[in-house]
Amino acid sequence: MLRLWAAFLALMIAAPVTARADKDYDGADGGYVVYAVGNVSTGMNFDFSYHRLATPDGQPVDDAKGKIEPRLGGAIYLKIKNPDFTGEESGHVVIRRIPPGHYQVDRFFFAGWNPAGGSVRWSPARPFALPFDIRPGEATYIGSFMRAPSLGTPLQPVLGAAGFFLVADRSQRDLAIATARLTPGTKITSAVTDVSAFGSAALRTSLP
Repeated sequence: MLRLWAAFLALMIAAPVTARADKDYDGADGGYVVYAVGNVSTGMNFDFSYHRLATPDGQPVDDAKGKIEPRLGGAIYLKIKNPDFTGEESGHVVIRRIPPGHYQVDRFFFAGWNPAGGSVRWSPARPFALPFDIRPGEATYIGSFMRAPSLGTPLQPVLGAAGFFLVADRSQRDLAIATARLTPGTKITSAVTDVSAFGSAALRTSLP
C-alpha cells in the first residue's frame, strides 16, 4: 500500500503547474466549443486533444487544434486554481471560439513517475473519437472531462495508481455557467459522446 501511495503522489507532483492557454479564433464565422475540465477528489494533470477534420462544406483539413486540460495550482499538492464549481468534482467551464467545421477529440495524455527512474507519459492503447460540429455564431457543449483516482476503487487492479477519466454530461451544471458568459441568445447544442461504448477502463461515464 505504501508503494501505491508513493506512486499516486508522484503522479501529482510530476504534473505541470498551470495549463497552456489556447488562442481564440477571431474570424467572423467562428463558433464556440464549451466543456468542463477538472478533477474528482484531488488534483491530477492530463490533457485531451481535439482537432478539426473538415470545413462546414466537407473539405478535409487539420488546421484547428486545442487541448482540454485542468488549471492546476500549487507545488507539491496540486489543486484546481480558482474553480468555477466545487464538490466531488472541482473545475472550470471553458468556452473557446474556434473555426466552424467538423471536429473530434481523439487522444489523451497524462504524466507520471516511473519507479525505475524518470518521468513518463501515458496515452490510450485503443483509438477513440468524440465528434462534434461547430457552427458560426453558435456554441457546442461536448461534456465534462474529469480525472479521478483509481486507488481504492475496483479499477485499482487494472489501472494501478494511474487514475481514470470521467467523461460525462454535466449540462445542468455547466450550461448555467456558460450561458452567463456567452452573448445573450447564443444557441447551445449538446454533443456529448457516451464513452462507455469504447469498452475502456480508463474512459468512464460514472464512478465505479
